[in-house]
Amino acid sequence: MKTKKPYKNMPVITFDDIMLRTIKVSDFKGLYEYGKDKDVIKFLSWGPLVSPVEAKKTIKEVFYPRFKYELPRGYAIIDTKLNKMIGTVDFHSKKYDENIVELGYALHKDYWQQGIMTKAVGHLIKLGFEYLNYDKIIVKHLGQNIGSKKVILKSGFTYVKKEPYVLEKSTHVMTDDMLTYEITKEQYYGNK
Repeated sequence: MKTKKPYKNMPVITFDDIMLRTIKVSDFKGLYEYGKDKDVIKFLSWGPLVSPVEAKKTIKEVFYPRFKYELPRGYAIIDTKLNKMIGTVDFHSKKYDENIVELGYALHKDYWQQGIMTKAVGHLIKLGFEYLNYDKIIVKHLGQNIGSKKVILKSGFTYVKKEPYVLEKSTHVMTDDMLTYEITKEQYYGNK
């Protein structure tokens, strides 16, 4: 029997030495470790994090309120060998009138180019359509973010559009193109 609010009770997923589970406040040290890294956050709308306290506040104020918006809190990506959070993968915003969500992710630099994020995104896409019953999932990346583009293309998304974008951060300002991709429920089930 399906629960009325499945986003409040997301399943734990495991693959290789990785576990995806709902983020907890106690994950703040892991979030701070990669969230302070300028290479990790270079193309993201947030960061760099300046203290563990800010990381804890981010979990409480960004991830925890998502239930109010009928969204899952977000997955912590856990290295099970070290029992440490090394990233996040989540649905961070929703267009309610169209049942569309946007997916986002970040990963500790030590874990780049190992296929971890592609697998994590694949699991989130499956949950998005099969468990949460979304109609469409979108994802975006800045043109210079080649690593993110590779994950998106390997995950089966289709390119939609490109728009000029200015990313203003405390550390730098970047002018680039924002590329948008999507996968619909029909595409997902058609590719199975």
